[in-house]
Amino acid sequence: MAIIIAAIPLFLILIAIEMWCDYKRQTGYYRFNDAINSLSIGILSRFTGVLKSLLPLSIYFVIYNEFALFNLPKDSIWVWLFAFVVYDLAYYWAHRLNHRVHVMWGSHVVHHSSEEYNLTTALRQTSTPSLLAWLVYLPLALIGVDPVVFIACASLNLVYQFWVHTRHVNKMPNWFEAIMVTPSHHRVHHALNRDYIDKNYAGVFIIWDKIFKSFQEEKDDVEIVYGVSHQLHSWNPFWANLQVY
Repeated sequence: MAIIIAAIPLFLILIAIEMWCDYKRQTGYYRFNDAINSLSIGILSRFTGVLKSLLPLSIYFVIYNEFALFNLPKDSIWVWLFAFVVYDLAYYWAHRLNHRVHVMWGSHVVHHSSEEYNLTTALRQTSTPSLLAWLVYLPLALIGVDPVVFIACASLNLVYQFWVHTRHVNKMPNWFEAIMVTPSHHRVHHALNRDYIDKNYAGVFIIWDKIFKSFQEEKDDVEIVYGVSHQLHSWNPFWANLQVY
C-alpha cells in the first residue's frame, strides 16, 4: 500500500508529461472533464481502499499463519521473484473473472468506464470490493508467501500497470512485446471493438494470455473505441461505482 502512495507523485508527473505531449502533438487524447472524473474516482478509491482489503487480507493472514505448507523466507530474492510471478498469474485469473462474472464486473467496470484512454484512466479504480476475486490469491498464503511479500508484490504489480494506459507509446521492441504487458496490449484490453473484447487480461507478463488463449495483438488497421457496452454518461464518481449494481 505504501508503495502505491509513494508512487503517486510520479504518476502525477507522468500525467503532466503525457498532457504536454498530447498538446504538442494535437492528438486530443485528453478531455478535461473526463480526466477530472478519472482522478475523482481514483481519489474515492483510496478512501475505501483499507475497508475493501480488510476482510481478504485478514483471511490471508489466518491461512498463512495456520495452514502454510512451506516456510518461504521473505529475505530471499528468489522468494520475491517467485511471489511476483505467481501473484501475476493469480492476477490474470482474478482479472479474467472480473470480466466474466457479472457481480464481479459490477466492481471492475469502473476502471473501463472512461471513453478516453490516457494515464488518468490508470487511476480510475473501483471503490467497491470485487466479491470473489480475492479468493484466487489465497493459494499464495497456502504456499507460504509472507503477507508482507504478498502486499508488496500486489503494489508493484499495480504500479507497473500505470504506464501501459497510454496512446502515446506505439510498440515496444519485439522481445519486450513477447513477454511483458505493453501499452499496445492493454489498449486492446480496454477496447470495445468486437475482435478485442475480453482479451489481454495480464497485469505484467503477457505470456499468461498467450498460454490461456486470451491474447490479441493490436491491429494497425483498426481504430479503437474505448469504454463499455453501456456507457456511463455521467461525471458522478459515485454513480460510476454503482451503475452496474
